[in-house]
Amino acid sequence: MHNTAEEKEGFIVSSMKIISTEFKDKLREIIDLSKKINKKDNQKILEMMKAHIVEIEELYNKNNEHWAIETADLIVLCYELLMLESKDVDEVFNRCLPRFDVKLKRLAENVR
Repeated sequence: MHNTAEEKEGFIVSSMKIISTEFKDKLREIIDLSKKINKKDNQKILEMMKAHIVEIEELYNKNNEHWAIETADLIVLCYELLMLESKDVDEVFNRCLPRFDVKLKRLAENVR
């Protein structure tokens, strides 16, 4: 895997390939269907994301393993929103992951 890194906004940003081309192609198919149904109303996607969060929590708290599938549904909705807004998923995650890592490391320093 080709992986380079550079510093942006004080974080080391790598250039990992986050999702495969095949997965992106499938997401584009899903997005095309969603555009047809939702008429590019991204508020509907946000509402579906909220509903999935509630459902995931309920299923998880009941030890119902279906929470994992609902979590994957939520991830697809997140990818869909990014792609509908013409965001490069790899770029977004390559900026996000280092920030997330730094935040967790800072929090971990305070845990004894």
